[in-house]
Amino acid sequence: MPVNAGVEYGLAEKKFNEAASVQDKIKALNEMLSTVPKHKSSENLRNEIKQKISRYKLLSEKEKTASKKGSSKFSVKKEGAASVCLVGITNSGKSTILNKLTNAKADIAPYEYTTTKPEIGIMDYKGINIQIIEIPALTENFMERSDGPGLLGVVRMSDLIVIVLDLDRNIHEQITLIHRELERAVIKKKIIAIGTKENKNKEFFVTLDKLKEEIWNSLGLIKVFTKQQGKAPEKKPVALKRGNKIRDLAKHIHKDFLKKFDFARIWGKSAKHPAQRVGMGHMLEDNDIVEIHLK
Repeated sequence: MPVNAGVEYGLAEKKFNEAASVQDKIKALNEMLSTVPKHKSSENLRNEIKQKISRYKLLSEKEKTASKKGSSKFSVKKEGAASVCLVGITNSGKSTILNKLTNAKADIAPYEYTTTKPEIGIMDYKGINIQIIEIPALTENFMERSDGPGLLGVVRMSDLIVIVLDLDRNIHEQITLIHRELERAVIKKKIIAIGTKENKNKEFFVTLDKLKEEIWNSLGLIKVFTKQQGKAPEKKPVALKRGNKIRDLAKHIHKDFLKKFDFARIWGKSAKHPAQRVGMGHMLEDNDIVEIHLK
């Protein structure tokens, strides 16, 4: 960020990083450009933002064209606390992982390009539902395919990308191809790369249980249990973002809880002692138990 860019620039940049759709990213970039001071030292930054706007506008046109041709059939409704997209080359094992992680029953076959549309399942991670989406195998110039923009739109809307590697093939080539295709589509998300065939490439091998943990940790979420006074905690936790506070939990439960909030009692890592009385600004940690008291 340039010197004296200001708070407005920082807020616009935050909007850009959090935006999921191409149109929202373009809007945020225009806000960023409008807040950058017009002096010589900021010329490089202004040019960089303008180039990004041009790339996203071009991408937007491609997605509109693809939508008219029917690629909108690949739109996926987000479910659960977060959405994770499995990507990889053909026969890398994406469908096998999807089926084992979730309730999905994607087709698995020895021939290439078995998956032709997004396959969706729900992974239960300690009571939290995480949506797992597998898209067809990525290939060279994927964006230029008739269904490419629509499928990459599914990837863009996800919260995390998991690259599934075939550890019996050249790993560097697989990763390079996928990163290149995502970059061409101007997709920037947190990415983890894994393989499930144990061989000499142990650095990428993970068990399914380890993969669940890695997905959860990469999403930046925490589990919080609520309870009513005099009763045991609810069995199903609430998913919140890491760094969220009691205020965020109260808002998640019901918007009226913010108006009627009096105090909360808390048990767990963030509590100095069991049943500590706290206010809305108290920061929560994973597996905390919270009892909210209303006025």
